[in-house]
Amino acid sequence: MRGWRTLIVNALVALLPILAEVLRWLDGFDWSLYLAPRDALWAMLIVGGLNIFLRRITRTPIGVGDA
Repeated sequence: MRGWRTLIVNALVALLPILAEVLRWLDGFDWSLYLAPRDALWAMLIVGGLNIFLRRITRTPIGVGDA
């Protein structure tokens, strides 16, 4: 992790303005036109489950192939 901490902190600081702009855009977006509240819950459950599944089947860091 040594050497990466500064890079991570600076990347997060650089991304804050972008995140603020995206959140402002999403606040004005009417999601209910595209996704009912119950469907949104199912979508979140499915995405979370897929992420757990992918974490369980992967063993290598990002960008590193099987050796």
